[in-house]
Amino acid sequence: MPVTFTKIVFDSPVNPSLQVGDMVYVSSVSNGIIGTPTITAKVVTIASHHILIDQDNTSGTIINNGDYILFAKNIQVNESSLKGYYADVTFENSSNKKAELFAVSSEVVLSSK
Repeated sequence: MPVTFTKIVFDSPVNPSLQVGDMVYVSSVSNGIIGTPTITAKVVTIASHHILIDQDNTSGTIINNGDYILFAKNIQVNESSLKGYYADVTFENSSNKKAELFAVSSEVVLSSK
């Protein structure tokens, strides 16, 4: 199947958190109600007021003027937790007044398997 590139032009600047490789979803809008989003394609190029997507012909999604455009990031690429093997934490109270520590927590994820 051939690959179809589609240019989507926006009236306002593209969201700055959008990255090449993010997935684009499209949802129709009827009487102010947004329909169910449909996955469309991956972002190939980003400019100030438009994006270029690599749209698969088999998706059947047609993008119309006025449709609601969303995007999702790849969770394997955009994790928010730290990676590594070792953590060392020191808590210090530099004031002359008594202080109590209510809770300390952390998120531990196996990152090198």
